[in-house]
Amino acid sequence: MTRIKIVLAIILFWVFGSISAQNRSYSIEVSAVVVDNLQLITVRDLDLINPALQGDLIIVNPLTSTFAGQFKILGSPNRSIRINYTIRESLVEQNDGIGVVQAVYSMTTAVEDVQAASFLLPQGTANVSIGPTGEVFIWLGAEFDVSQATQGNYLSQFVLEFEYI
Repeated sequence: MTRIKIVLAIILFWVFGSISAQNRSYSIEVSAVVVDNLQLITVRDLDLINPALQGDLIIVNPLTSTFAGQFKILGSPNRSIRINYTIRESLVEQNDGIGVVQAVYSMTTAVEDVQAASFLLPQGTANVSIGPTGEVFIWLGAEFDVSQATQGNYLSQFVLEFEYI
């Protein structure tokens, strides 16, 4: 009988031991950073057809020209973003590859949709604050040297990147 009690005690210990092992709990801490979305809306394309040719240059001033492109960035109010954009590029005529247009881009920004109140951004990369309404406006200007251009198609690879900082 003692033998049965010992065997039974060993079996019960093994059963309850495995049950308690299955009931162990583990705690794993997980954290995530949720970043708000930024949205870019094109308000107006950069117009290179209508500006008057000034010698061999087409000049669109982002601060004063009605031909400047305009974008609106929507995001979290009063947050800062970094804007990075193409400064200059050579546009090669797409059919013959003979003509070349040299482009130099510039941008201005303001928290309100008032181009004359905008200020010139440093070329390439700039830190900008989103306004209290969650908007910031950007105007794109350019200077195109067409002295080496031939008749044809020219495609730009202008890149505008932006992110929260």
